[in-house]
Amino acid sequence: MSFILLAFPNETTSEKIRTLLLRHGFDDVRIVSGGGEALREMSEDNTGLLVCPVRMKDTDYVHVLHRMSPFYEILLLDSPRHISERKEEDVMALSAPIHSADLIETVDMMLGGLEYVYRQEKKKEKKNKKPKPRSAEDQKLLDEAKLLIMERNHMSEAEAFRFMQKNSMDMGRSMVETAQMILAFR
Repeated sequence: MSFILLAFPNETTSEKIRTLLLRHGFDDVRIVSGGGEALREMSEDNTGLLVCPVRMKDTDYVHVLHRMSPFYEILLLDSPRHISERKEEDVMALSAPIHSADLIETVDMMLGGLEYVYRQEKKKEKKNKKPKPRSAEDQKLLDEAKLLIMERNHMSEAEAFRFMQKNSMDMGRSMVETAQMILAFR
């Protein structure tokens, strides 16, 4: 779940932006005192967006940018002069005066992109995740069922394994459950 952090030196500014974002359907909008608190908040959730000026109470956005995870982005809201002096060009920025529609569309676009990247990364992690090792008891059941199939159906070990695997998938059962069923019909 994505959230939005607001880190403006003037708390009134943060409150106005928070109200606007909440009114437009962004559920989790938090106000933080500065970059340090923003970094602490970021470590607790999955994805998020920090909306802040170039310079916060305790640090500038570059300090935060180099310490946050890849599932967070920064949206700078500041004067045209401060925006033009920023050090990192690949950070999204809106310069004052800021129209509410521009802010809403930009936040929506950035959060959508972050959530997409996060989902893709989680899919990749899940794909690369190794299955947990089987217990000795489960492995014994699988081996016995495989031997039975090999003897009855004159299959190689690989063919017997593939047969059990395919039947498990077709029936929506685990390999161990399939092995138990095969052995039950001896």
